[in-house]
Amino acid sequence: MTAVPRVRRVLREPLLHFLLLGLGLFLVHGWIGGPANGEDANIVITQGRIEQLTVGFVRMNQRLPDKAELANLVDDAVREEIYYREAKAMGLDQDDTIVRRRLRQKMEFVSEDVAPVPEPTDAQLLDYLHKNAQRFRLEPRYSLSQAYLDPQRHGAHIASDARRLLTELQHTGPTQDARNHGDAFLLDSRFDNVSASDLSRLFGTEFEAALRAAPIGQWIGPVPSGYGMHLVLLRERQLGRMAALADVRGAVTREFIAARRAEANSRFYADLRRHYVVTIEYPKSDTGSGPVAGLRR
Repeated sequence: MTAVPRVRRVLREPLLHFLLLGLGLFLVHGWIGGPANGEDANIVITQGRIEQLTVGFVRMNQRLPDKAELANLVDDAVREEIYYREAKAMGLDQDDTIVRRRLRQKMEFVSEDVAPVPEPTDAQLLDYLHKNAQRFRLEPRYSLSQAYLDPQRHGAHIASDARRLLTELQHTGPTQDARNHGDAFLLDSRFDNVSASDLSRLFGTEFEAALRAAPIGQWIGPVPSGYGMHLVLLRERQLGRMAALADVRGAVTREFIAARRAEANSRFYADLRRHYVVTIEYPKSDTGSGPVAGLRR
């Protein structure tokens, strides 16, 4: 037997593979084993941390953890701390997009703690509302009843059937319950104080547009929708208008505080930015006339 086949057979031996794997694990353990980069080997799970773990468990399970569950929470916290230290020592936090974004979020949270936004006054909210009036404009709202005609059931006769039903409804008057007329429909026959956007979402924009100038208290139709044809009784229409602060106080307050936080974050970043010299190496364009590498600003 020649030497080459003998070597190939040895290389295929599972025992050799096991020994090589064990050697690799030994070397890796020697590389990362022990406290990371001489870091203090002490890990302290404080009483405050245990309380934090307990609160998290209660929120998730709606009860206190028992002794075994609490021990598991603490063990997991220790495991997390050890993995964190070792991963950081190995540089695994470097050039990791998810880690970098998370750290950026934490820094933005820090900036919010450094400069918290005080509760706005009514004068501030009114000023913000006036400057952003279109954003808070109130939509038209409708109250209506509708009777539905199914295209599959009526086929080519749907237009004549709609006219006949419209005549019947107009004769009986606006107090007639629409549930007693038309075909079965998956949506309600009566809608109260529904916004224009919700009505468009339910029936389509063409349906909502037909109600903008429809007479109040009179059956009209047929009005098309994505479902088929409808006969509609508009009982009330509230025109769109600019909002008063009382109408949208909650939304204005949320947006005002969010805008102030964004401004505070920008100032916080600007203060940090002044401590750095940033070099941006733009790639040259195909024509060779693009930004120059090594551009400093």
